[in-house]
Amino acid sequence: MIKHLLIAFLIFGFFITNAQDRQEIIQRAEARLKALNLIDFPRSNGHMDMGLNNQINPSFRGGVKHRLDRIDYEEIDLTGRLVPRGNKSYVYNANNQLTQLSSNFREVSPGIYSPSIVNSFTYENNKVVKYRVEIFNNSTGQHNWDLRIKMYYNSKGLLSQLDYEVYDTTLLEYKPNEREVLYYDSNDHIVQDTTFKLNVDNGLMEFYKRDEFTYNARGLLDVSYNYSYDLDSSAWLKTDRLLYSYDVNNYLVQRTYQYWDKTQLQYANSSQQNVDYDADGGIALERHSLWDSNTNTWRDFFKTEFVNDHNFNLADLLLPKIFDNVESQFGLFNKMLKGENHLEWRTNISDWKFIEKRTYIYSEQIVINTEDTKLEGVSFYPNPVESSLSIRNQKGAGIFELFNVQGQKIIHQEVVGDAQVDLTQQMSGFYFYKMTIGGKSATGKLVKN
Repeated sequence: MIKHLLIAFLIFGFFITNAQDRQEIIQRAEARLKALNLIDFPRSNGHMDMGLNNQINPSFRGGVKHRLDRIDYEEIDLTGRLVPRGNKSYVYNANNQLTQLSSNFREVSPGIYSPSIVNSFTYENNKVVKYRVEIFNNSTGQHNWDLRIKMYYNSKGLLSQLDYEVYDTTLLEYKPNEREVLYYDSNDHIVQDTTFKLNVDNGLMEFYKRDEFTYNARGLLDVSYNYSYDLDSSAWLKTDRLLYSYDVNNYLVQRTYQYWDKTQLQYANSSQQNVDYDADGGIALERHSLWDSNTNTWRDFFKTEFVNDHNFNLADLLLPKIFDNVESQFGLFNKMLKGENHLEWRTNISDWKFIEKRTYIYSEQIVINTEDTKLEGVSFYPNPVESSLSIRNQKGAGIFELFNVQGQKIIHQEVVGDAQVDLTQQMSGFYFYKMTIGGKSATGKLVKN
C-alpha cells in the first residue's frame, strides 16, 4: 500500500515539489526501496490476499521446506567494486510464522551491520493482530518505537480494518493517527480500501483517501483507482490509477501507473513495469520505464535480472508473508528466487549500468505441524503403525501415496475398497500420507515405530 512507502520516503528524506519531477522521483524511490527490500514481498496471485497467515500455504502437507531467512545486499562502490551493503533478516516462531523482520543497513564496523528498522509481529489464532515498527534514531543513537498497527478481521477471516498509531516521544505512548477500512465482494476480492485520518481539532477520524478495485472476467485485478478527499468541497478527487495486464497463464506481465492531469482532465502516463517469465514460469526480467511526454514514448529507467533455482517451486518454500500489497504483484516466487541483479539506464553512456545485487539465503525446515484432512468413509489405522497400515475405504477406487520428511514419494499404491499397505521396509520415524479418490484427498501424518 502507498502508506507503507511513505514511511520509507520520510526515512530517506524525499522532499518533492514539482509535480512532473515528483513522479520521476517517486518511481526512482520505489525502485530504490524495492532494491532495499523495504517494501512488501510481491505475491504471485492475481489479486490481493489479505489473510495475513504469514507464509505461503504449501500444496504438499509436510516434508522439507526451504525457508527464507536472510537477504544479503551488495552494491557497486565508487571504485567499481561490488561490496557488502547490509542485509535483511527474518525471525520465525515454532510455527514458521514471521515474528521479527530486521533491515540491517547501518554499518557499525567494517562488515558489521545493525538494524536501522525493526518490524515486530504479534499473533492471535494464527492471524497478525499487531504490527510495530522501530526505527533507529541517528541523533540519539537509540531505537525508538515509531508506528503500531492493530489489525481486525471479519467473520470470513479477511482483514477488515487497520488502526495506525504513531508513537508520541513526549508522552511515551501511542496516539491514533489513521484508520483503514477494507470492503470485499462475494468472491472475497477487495473492492474498496478507505483511509481515515485523525482530525486533531475535533478528535474524529475523517475521510482521507480511497482506493477502488475492478476485476476482469478471470477474476484478476484489472484497474485500481486512487482518490483523495477534499474537505473544502466534500468530494473525492481523482489522483491516479494502475492498469494491469496478464498473459494466458494469468501471470501479471505489465502494470502501468497513470496520474490524473487536472489541466487536461484525463489520466496521463507516468511509469510502467513489464515482466518476462522463462519457459518454466520463473520470473526472468522486470523492466521499469518512465513516460517521456516530449516524445510520447516510454524510456528505460531501471531493470532487474532474476536468478532462480528451478528445482523448487512455490510449494517448496516458506516465505514471510507480511502485508500483501493491495496491488496485484508479479510472480517473484513461482520458483525459488536465489538472486537479483539491478541495473540503471545511464543516458550519458546510452547503456545499462550494474549497480546492485542481492542474494537470498534459505534454510531447510522439516514441516510436520500440519493438520490432517479427512474423506468421509475413509480411515487409516493403526497410527503409530508397526508393519502394516490398514485402510478402510467405502468410497471406491483411489491412489494411496506415502512421503518421507524430505518430501520424497516412497509408496504409490492403487486402492479399491479396504486395503493393506506394507511398511516393513520403512525405517522408524515420521511420514506423510495422501489418499486421493475422485479428485478429493485425505492427508495426514503417520508415525512408524
